[in-house]
Amino acid sequence: MADPDIRRALYVLFARLLSGAPDAQLYRKLRDGGLRNLAAAQGIDLTSDLLDDEDDQAAASELGVEWSRLDQDVSLCASDYPSGASDPIAALGAFLREHRLQLGRGVDLPPDHLAVALGVMGELAGQADARTDPDSVARARAFFLRHLQPWSQRALSELAARAERRFYRGVAAMLSAFLESERIRYQAA
Repeated sequence: MADPDIRRALYVLFARLLSGAPDAQLYRKLRDGGLRNLAAAQGIDLTSDLLDDEDDQAAASELGVEWSRLDQDVSLCASDYPSGASDPIAALGAFLREHRLQLGRGVDLPPDHLAVALGVMGELAGQADARTDPDSVARARAFFLRHLQPWSQRALSELAARAERRFYRGVAAMLSAFLESERIRYQAA
């Protein structure tokens, strides 16, 4: 991508969307911003299922109900998608300690939650894109290939399959496509 901030921003946005339902203000920004147009260009619908999608508060409320249901029905934690590797929570903790990174304060999600991994990846990708030194790039690549890529597509497939609203099916599809492009990028490196 041409602008290093774009990759970081996408990771952070997807982390936010998978940590809870958007409020009315965020929904309005998504509806009016370029993400909806980008999604539409890829044949993905990020609208809510309301007849009047322009009512931000009603859309946010509808998506809040959907998110509550999905949060109960779908796991977005690495530990629920065994890959044959070591305990993902311990492995993530070891990676963070090894690279002197820490999770932000106030994160009340499990450390192996997809939203947390996306947030960490956003920081690492931002550092790698800004610095372009081999250590930063290697750190981002290692985190992606070890802690995100092995299980995230299965979680997103489950999310898309269980979502009743176009919005969450669209988020899953957009994130899946983004992570696939990242996988190609990091495997080619």
